Amino acid sequence: MQSCTRSFAYAVLVAVLACSANAAAQTGVTLSGKLLNSLSGDPIAGATVQIDELNRQVTSGPDGSFSFNNVPAGTYHISVHSQGYSTRRSETVVGATAATPMDLRIDPELHFEEVTTVTGEARSQFEQFQPTAVLAGQELSKQLEMSLGATLEGQPGVASRSFGPAPARPVIRGLDGDRVQILQDGQRMGDLSSQSGDHGVTVNPAAAQRIEVVRGPATLLYGANAVGGLVNVITNEIATSPVRGTSGNFTTDFGSAATETGAAADMHVGNGTFALHVGGGGRHSGDVRTPEGKMENSQSRNGFGTVGAGWTGGKGYFGANYAYDDTKYGIPIVEEGNINLTPRKHSFTLRGGAQDLTGAFDSYRATLAVRRYKHDELNLGEVDTAFVNNTEEIELMGSHRALGRMKGSIGAWVLNRAFSAEGEEALSPPIDQRSIAAFLYEEVTWPHVTFQFGGRADHAKYTPEDEEERTFNTGSGSVGLLFRPAAADDRLIVALSVARAARYPALEELYYFGNHPGNFAFEIGNPDLGAEHAIGTDLALRWRGSRASGEIGYFRNNINDYVFRRPLTAAETRARRAEFLRRFPRDETAPRIQEQLTSAEAFPTIENSAADSVLQGIEAHTDLALVPALVLELSADYVRGELKDSGDPLPRIPPFRFTGGLRYQHNAFQVGGGLTAVSKQDRVFDEETTTDGYQLLRMFASYSFGTAGALSTVTFRVDNVTDELYRNHLSFIKDLTPEMGRNVKLVYNLKF
Repeated sequence: MQSCTRSFAYAVLVAVLACSANAAAQTGVTLSGKLLNSLSGDPIAGATVQIDELNRQVTSGPDGSFSFNNVPAGTYHISVHSQGYSTRRSETVVGATAATPMDLRIDPELHFEEVTTVTGEARSQFEQFQPTAVLAGQELSKQLEMSLGATLEGQPGVASRSFGPAPARPVIRGLDGDRVQILQDGQRMGDLSSQSGDHGVTVNPAAAQRIEVVRGPATLLYGANAVGGLVNVITNEIATSPVRGTSGNFTTDFGSAATETGAAADMHVGNGTFALHVGGGGRHSGDVRTPEGKMENSQSRNGFGTVGAGWTGGKGYFGANYAYDDTKYGIPIVEEGNINLTPRKHSFTLRGGAQDLTGAFDSYRATLAVRRYKHDELNLGEVDTAFVNNTEEIELMGSHRALGRMKGSIGAWVLNRAFSAEGEEALSPPIDQRSIAAFLYEEVTWPHVTFQFGGRADHAKYTPEDEEERTFNTGSGSVGLLFRPAAADDRLIVALSVARAARYPALEELYYFGNHPGNFAFEIGNPDLGAEHAIGTDLALRWRGSRASGEIGYFRNNINDYVFRRPLTAAETRARRAEFLRRFPRDETAPRIQEQLTSAEAFPTIENSAADSVLQGIEAHTDLALVPALVLELSADYVRGELKDSGDPLPRIPPFRFTGGLRYQHNAFQVGGGLTAVSKQDRVFDEETTTDGYQLLRMFASYSFGTAGALSTVTFRVDNVTDELYRNHLSFIKDLTPEMGRNVKLVYNLKF
């Protein structure tokens, strides 16, 4: 009897609580309003409106209206996200009675795009802890060049290292090579572009849907080679969401200065469950014309193809993709202009993931990337040196469910690499590399403050054939703070990031020994080098409104045991001959030393050495709408690098740069121009030569129009309008040939 009575009491209690909860829900009020363009007053349809504290979302109607029912009394933050408009967060107080409908005026976006590379999730540049740059759509067409380095060199904080036009590679804040990571869809390229000035990045920029740049240490998610920053070329070859019907992209471009033609296309076909992707393209250019005449042997050609398939479900996806890239380009000046390089790469990728999961993790992704890369260096058609670089890379990352205000990800990464070179420029024995890492990234969010912290542990081992192996165990960590003043109404943000980054030396810094024409040096590695340890600080102020948006930032990167190329005199080389013979117990070591000491045409001798250094500088960009259709664009960047003990400048630091331009835009048409002024670089290292300043004028016009369900964009550009004779301070051949002269460019893009 007592048992029955107890059961009856429990049932009554549950019923009462349920009724109470239902009654409480009914006491909520309706929160409604309308989204309007802050300049024109037009309604904004199709925007996502969210009550952050309740995690409830609705979509605005054709008249810009939105409505939430049964909202309990309290203080809330309303977030608005819409393509082409600034993200907006507004505070509102809900009382016991229905509130008056609110009008939210949303500013058109002048500058900040969404970026996915920093945290793995899409988020506006405005809300990133580190400064970023994004090229997509018309902006990508306006900057598109034959190489990745040339395409990005106009972005704040980004310069281009070059050895002729084909192998140009991005330099970020004065850091190059192994300190700047180049990715495609989040995975390493697998090429050898970081090793040598004449090695190019194996990607056609025309194949990119968007290109994202992170300036400053990005080691937490992407490892030691991102201590200076990273570039992510996004192609989305594997579908991560359902594909229905047919969609695709086609880009073609033509340039006059190198009689250049290029094209790239990709297409996705799916039925909502299964998807097929195919793509391909190519590029051909002749010798580049400069104001002094043709740059002999600067021609290039490239072809690539890709095919993949995938499955997408309600929450998950899985797919595979294969790609092949075949390139051939000339190297000016070296060996009387008779050198050509032939990079070829096979790429195979498996990727899977899921989102909106229940349990401890609400999403995850897993990737296996296999790269088979090789290139030959041809002298008059004969193979001088053959390089092979084979890699297998695995990445696992899971995002855990929010723990109160904390949300983040944990992951692991594995790299297996086999490098070898045979021939005249085989400067090291075959080397195997094994790397493994684990990382954690977390954010704690309040309405007006977000705190970030994370850490990464790396283990790497180099195993050269018949020489001593090296093992490195390093750790990286970071903390960051975003402050959104309530009074600024989400139009101002202060971002602070402090990162402790570690980079273990690259294999060429440890084991190379011999003549290296691609770097104009006789290189001496050092197997005893330790890991670099850097403290990188970024402080940025960002603002946005209906008439102006922009960012100004200061960065400082203190790097202990910074590896740099220290020159050696012939006397020093001769005095240390026995040391080098012990360091590199190879048959060719003694003959190479002898030839270097006796040859009248020997390159300078450099040794990879370590010393404490500091790099610091400023970056700024602003877009100011003088009138609704006319925008003034201003940007500037400066970096100063030096060795701490001596105060001597670091090698190959880009000079100060300022760009000013005007852009007129009416709907999908824009026209404008910009003048870039680069100062003289006379803070140079050792025997590095100075470079005069210069000014470059660029003009452009672009128009997008729809036809039969497709979007076409035509861009017309004139680069270096005045045919200015100038030299890039980061070009290995700047003292021997100037840069490209006037170039008329036509780009056509079709999205369907």
